[in-house]
Amino acid sequence: SSNSTGGYSVVIDDAHGQMQEMAGFGHAWTDSTVTVFNELDADVLDQLLTELFGAEGNNMGFMRHSIGSSDLSGENYSYDDTPDNEPDLELSHFDIGPHGRAMADMIAKMGEYKSDVTVFGSPWSAPAWMKKNRLFIAPNLNVNGEGSYSITNNTFNIRYYESYAQYFAKYIDAFAERGAKISGITMENEPLNPQGGYPCMYLDAADEGILVAQAGLGELMAQRDVGIWAYDHNTDQPSYPQRVVDGAPGQIQAAAWHCYESPVANYSKLDDFFYDNPDMLQFMTECSNFEPKAGSINFEVADNFIRPVQHHASAAAMWVMGTNPDFGPHTTTGGCAGCKGSIVVHSSRVYEKTNDYYMIGQFSRFIRRGAINYRVIKGNYGSPLIANQFYIIATQNPDKSWAVVFMNNLKDANVTLQFTGSSEVWQGLVPNSTVTTWQLP
Repeated sequence: SSNSTGGYSVVIDDAHGQMQEMAGFGHAWTDSTVTVFNELDADVLDQLLTELFGAEGNNMGFMRHSIGSSDLSGENYSYDDTPDNEPDLELSHFDIGPHGRAMADMIAKMGEYKSDVTVFGSPWSAPAWMKKNRLFIAPNLNVNGEGSYSITNNTFNIRYYESYAQYFAKYIDAFAERGAKISGITMENEPLNPQGGYPCMYLDAADEGILVAQAGLGELMAQRDVGIWAYDHNTDQPSYPQRVVDGAPGQIQAAAWHCYESPVANYSKLDDFFYDNPDMLQFMTECSNFEPKAGSINFEVADNFIRPVQHHASAAAMWVMGTNPDFGPHTTTGGCAGCKGSIVVHSSRVYEKTNDYYMIGQFSRFIRRGAINYRVIKGNYGSPLIANQFYIIATQNPDKSWAVVFMNNLKDANVTLQFTGSSEVWQGLVPNSTVTTWQLP
């Protein structure tokens, strides 16, 4: 609680408030990121990867990558493109291609800087021939729901369940051959989004369950030690991941959530999912930032890292990690033309670290893999709808030190921090308009 002097009491329930184990924080490897990073001179790229993944840098440990192209790609492709999009049930045309090889090689290179990164892959669309409209990208035109994209046509064709399961297995194997270990997959980025203009595909929850439990995907991924994560979309449809879990009992490792519900993500839905599935992991797998407003602090990262963790998420990843100054390369006909990441590459010798680089670092530098999140029973204040928040997460690292992250969008706060399980008291200033991390021994 706060009073007019700015005194602020925070209580962490280390005696009884143990919650989830943490897996890490990070970003997404998109084709745009790989492309602009590969334009850097070797010594500059080495410095950049050290700043992103090194133990003295941002130490990011939870990374997504696009399987095939996304809207943050300069070219459109899947890993099994065929002449005239003819069916290829045996996947004889399977080839991750030059962009896939560049992606796998960059993920493998990342491992030289941090060896234990959790990397998961998400496709924006199945190959065109696996879809009802046989189009990798539907035209960006929709009239009364009956146009060139809709859930009736820009959607997965259930004739190809087994082929799609094998597609994932071939991708995992192709990346492994290049030294890129993939730990998890989602079956479709934003499966309830059938838009045109960039790679999208509607995939029903029932179909995700069938893919896993009946078409062989569960077995194929288990053989490769790859977890299957349900959903990968917004918090407004929490029944979706539950339907997948119910359709493939015992074969889903996690539920994946995005931040884009309007007006704000409702992460309390993760609590509901936890109570129904207490042994299942949850992750916030995508949230994009945009050009920060001049002269104002941008809390997009902190808000969408802290709130999911408060509601049982074990990890969180922002969207695109790196772009050129024009927020690309990206598709020309749809998708995100203004998504800003942590890194902007200006030339072969010059890159810029943005607001998001430092914001992510407030979490990823200090909260270690295997840390335990504890309930903060006094001190959290505010609503995501009004700019007056004082948010807190408190995690205990494996070495028993604490990392306590504050997001202060309220006023300067003279914080007195206490624990229920000890008589320790810590005091200090958390300035207004900051994200501040306390390291406590």
